[in-house]
Amino acid sequence: MELYKVYYILISIFFLQVGVYAQEGEFDHSAVVFEDDGSAIIAKIKNKPVFQYNYKTQMPDNTMEYYKRSGFIHPLYSPDGAVITEGFPEKHTHHHGMFSAWVNTKFRNEKIDFWNQQEKTGTVVFKEILEVLSERKYGQLKTKQQHLAFIAGDTIPVLEEIWTLKVYNSTAPFIWDITIEQKNISSSNLQILKYHYGGLAFRGRDEWYREENTLQTEDTDVDFKVTTNFHQSRLDANHSIPDWVLMYGRIGKTAMNLIVIPLSTNPEYPDYLRVHPDFPYFCFTPVVKKGFDLKPSETFKTRYRIITATQTPSEQMIKDIANKKF
Repeated sequence: MELYKVYYILISIFFLQVGVYAQEGEFDHSAVVFEDDGSAIIAKIKNKPVFQYNYKTQMPDNTMEYYKRSGFIHPLYSPDGAVITEGFPEKHTHHHGMFSAWVNTKFRNEKIDFWNQQEKTGTVVFKEILEVLSERKYGQLKTKQQHLAFIAGDTIPVLEEIWTLKVYNSTAPFIWDITIEQKNISSSNLQILKYHYGGLAFRGRDEWYREENTLQTEDTDVDFKVTTNFHQSRLDANHSIPDWVLMYGRIGKTAMNLIVIPLSTNPEYPDYLRVHPDFPYFCFTPVVKKGFDLKPSETFKTRYRIITATQTPSEQMIKDIANKKF
């Protein structure tokens, strides 16, 4: 092959890679794009932030070392720019915006909790950005995390977790899908035991938590609720199997809505929903009634559609978006 052709190919590859992480002022604002700020990747549509995926380890001041975390989403935004999630809440610091972890597992005859980091038996960390694709109709970010077990002074990678985040070019509301693939990369079985929570979780704003469920402070009015297509209260929604869940929150005059829809391809569909009676968080978990084993090289795969909106969408609109083929 002639030298100039080789040179042309190399230059083309270089600019393709550079274009993957779009920088402010250089991208097409009509497309779904991803910006890398050096510690996180921010998904944007028409220059509006949709979510921030944190790949660099985060640990706020005055936080215990074992709470440090990477490989999670925070902030998660509504279309008007309001922040829906909390990354390291004052209560339950081991909640991290939108995150994925198992609570009650057994590995090599040891109890491993990847969720409650204060137990010091496990955690989840970022490993690698696998793909960043920016198009007019959609954008796609693919990341790799690892679930680590701490046993007798050793750190053992147990699960390799791939997130595929597909963001559609919609600004009212924001719509995107997350596919989670967890592969056992160890040489031992991982028993994911029956438990009342664990899986894909969402933690709402600190303002939405009040002692004894008091939803008002002296200086700021707040409102918060979690409902489903079947239930209008948090207590009724807990451990139900709805078609979707809606987390609604208001702080002052700013309202924000988060809707999560488990897709019918999930292995345990319809997925059980865990809604905390006091804290502003919920998760979809398949182990409410029974657990399962993940043998070496086996993969567990789930998928969810996520909607964030300023105005609360109607049930028909949620149903239409759930069934929409992009």
